[in-house]
Amino acid sequence: MKKFLFVLLLLQTFSFSLPAQERDFYIEIFPEKKVFKKGEIFTVKTSIMNVTPKEQRLCFWNCSYDQNWVLEDELKKVQLYGVACDKNVVSCITLLPMEKFEKELYLQVSDTAKRGKTSFKLGFMPCVSREECFETESANPEKFFSQEAVITIR
Repeated sequence: MKKFLFVLLLLQTFSFSLPAQERDFYIEIFPEKKVFKKGEIFTVKTSIMNVTPKEQRLCFWNCSYDQNWVLEDELKKVQLYGVACDKNVVSCITLLPMEKFEKELYLQVSDTAKRGKTSFKLGFMPCVSREECFETESANPEKFFSQEAVITIR
């Protein structure tokens, strides 16, 4: 038992001495309204905040911003909706500590969604360089999830 407690104490001490994880973001989402019809396309304001004490670089596709996101919706009532534009380029910004980046994302209520309340979360998968944004599959993509948003489908 003493050996177990010693190992546990050692692990706790070691884990607190590790440097803070880079690329930590706090994600918030704000649907434009709370009630939607089946098939309706709606906007969600996304807010990505750098919650580390260091500057962080953030890159995303200008036209296909939705590809940096994953939707968690167990009932499959909403889905990400991509919009067309003329030129899809990678844009990069630097976020200072506690600085936010805001951009709209489009979602669509499924045509087969049943009426009533539903909830969803959005997970942001950042890339920190233009090259990383061009990679098609990452072995272990980091995802930073938003709070749960609740909407009603009528």
